Amino acid sequence: MTLFKPALKFIKYHDIRAVNFTGIGLHDDNLRMLASYLKRNPNLRSLVLDSNPFSDEGLLKIVEVLKRNSKLTHLSIKKCENVTNDSV
Repeated sequence: MTLFKPALKFIKYHDIRAVNFTGIGLHDDNLRMLASYLKRNPNLRSLVLDSNPFSDEGLLKIVEVLKRNSKLTHLSIKKCENVTNDSV
């Protein structure tokens, strides 16, 4: 998890279009950081967050930002067991 913030910088400065964060242990605080990054509307088109322990709280931060982010077209949250139908 110590490499999550540098990974976001790498994605930004190298114009990465798809990222797979499957099973790396992302929690709500990581999703808040990710939401802050997505708020700037980067060129990221696909984001996979499968099999991570974040909850509805973290996912809702992402959902709020996606209302204004016009570039991200694919978000996957498969097997995120702490996410309920409330945020989906």
